[in-house]
Amino acid sequence: MNDLRLNRESGNVLWFILLAVALLGLLTMMLNRSASTVEQTGNVEKSRIKASALMRYGKSIETAIQQMLSQGISESDLDFVALGAAYDNTNCTTAECEIFNREGGGISYRTAAQILGDSSFGNNWVISSGNRIYHVGCDTQSAECTDLLLLLPNVPKSVCLQINAIEGITNPSGDAPQQNEVTNGTGFKGDYSAVNLSFIGGTNAANESPQVAGKTAGCVYEFGGGQNTYYFYYVLLGR
Repeated sequence: MNDLRLNRESGNVLWFILLAVALLGLLTMMLNRSASTVEQTGNVEKSRIKASALMRYGKSIETAIQQMLSQGISESDLDFVALGAAYDNTNCTTAECEIFNREGGGISYRTAAQILGDSSFGNNWVISSGNRIYHVGCDTQSAECTDLLLLLPNVPKSVCLQINAIEGITNPSGDAPQQNEVTNGTGFKGDYSAVNLSFIGGTNAANESPQVAGKTAGCVYEFGGGQNTYYFYYVLLGR
């Protein structure tokens, strides 16, 4: 009898031990899953903050340009020299036509790395005058219809997708709209460079990222010419 009772008690103890181990395993799995969800949510939020920072900086430059034009500064005199010698517009002879000058646009110049809060980010702004955003301004294939764009190549994919989420742009199949070509062109110095034959946001679903048609800001994936890069764009001046 004593042996039988001892065996029962041993069996009960073993059952409780196994139950405790199972519950501990379940708790560990739930904690890991919760931690993973929190991490993913945190990463999305960080990307959204960076996307918003890019959008705000683009907006500040656009606003400065509009104010300068309203004060009589010519479009051909706009000077982005703070980006480097390639943007030194000889038409501009006073500080009043410099975007990044207190006496001009009043914008504090900040690199893309500073805006993104990532010192390892190696690309910087491009002021492009060779692209046309479909249904922004005129759509004729001519220099008169190219838009003045703020571009940033090699934007992280996660940031690119959040830019489009903010702008209400569809990311097809979980990726940015596909664009065959984005033209950097020569640095803007008062005139407009050769026209990109492709629209950004055109009707060609395979090559012209139709999801961004009419959008003055967004992000596309350029796959042509071996670029394979995510491009943030912001229309500074629709023409």
